[in-house]
Parts: sequence; C-alpha cells; structure tokens
Amino acid sequence: MEIYPKSEIAFSNLNFERPYALIESKKSFKVKILAILGNSQGIDLESDRLFLNSLENADVVFLVEPPRQQLYDYLYQEAWDIIFFAGHSKTINSQGILYLNQEDAITITELKHGFNKAIAAGLQLAIFNSCDGLGLAWELTQLSLPQSIVMRLPIPDRVAQKFLRYFLEAYTAGNPLYLASRIAREQLQ
Repeated sequence: MEIYPKSEIAFSNLNFERPYALIESKKSFKVKILAILGNSQGIDLESDRLFLNSLENADVVFLVEPPRQQLYDYLYQEAWDIIFFAGHSKTINSQGILYLNQEDAITITELKHGFNKAIAAGLQLAIFNSCDGLGLAWELTQLSLPQSIVMRLPIPDRVAQKFLRYFLEAYTAGNPLYLASRIAREQLQ
C-alpha cells in the first residue's frame, strides 16, 4: 500500500448492471442525503443527527424511527445521492433486517421497488451504520446499487459515529468514495 497510497480494495458484484437513470444531470452541487434514524434503544443517534446537520455541502432529510410506509414513500418519491441508516440491524439466513422503530423491522427486499426507483433517480451510495450488515449489502447488490458501506460485525456506537464523520468529511470534500472510505478507516486507528 505504501507504493500506491491512494489505492483501495473493494468488492463488487460480478453481475452488476447499470440501471436506467431517470435523471441525467444534477443542477445542485449539494449532496442529498436521506438519513434514517431507526430503533435507537441503547444507542445514541443524536450525535449522527448533529453531525449530518453540520455538513455544509449536504441537504439532509431526517426520518426518525419511521413507520414502514413513510420510509417507502421517501425512497419512492424523492431523488437521493446517499441513503444513511443508523440504528439496529442483523443478518438472518443471508437476509438483512433493519429495525426502524420499536415495532417495525423491514428487509431490503420489502423495500425493493422504493430502492429501485431511488437508484434510477440517481442514488449512488447507501451507508448502514448498524451491526451485522452483510445481508443488507448482499441484497443491495441484487438491486444494482452502485456502492454500499455496511458494518460486518457489532461495533461500538462511538466508532460508528466517528466513521460516519470521517467518511463524510472526506467524501463531501471531493475525495472519491474508496479513498474517503480508506481515510475514515485509517483515522479510526
């Protein structure tokens, strides 16, 4: 890595197909982020909210412990660059489950049409700052989402918050996705 300091290792789907894009160009230079703050039992999501609100180059819309239909409506009706989820999740039999609130859990498969519409409208990245997200990543590759960032194992709340901060600071400063991801990981060490 010292020879190529800006290189990064990434995994991708071998069968990736670029989805038909409904929107060809952007008129805004701000990053549009849908921030979903899910079930927060035992974790501090207010730090994520404060940080996202402080980003100068981003327009952020928050859904706090949303019901299923509200999340689906926002995915389907709006155009987003990034979807961010913070809260609890887990993988059971290769399927990722998001805990939206105290009662509702949902899978990416159940949000398939909303995600397909968001991807066609320009969604480039989904970040899941939640534990055990490999099932989420696998399901998103089936929908041809260009990029996703998930946490493989349970992680401390503060580590997830710092990763988000470091990554989005690097990414909104104009660094490519993989380099921003690497910068964030290195800063965590």
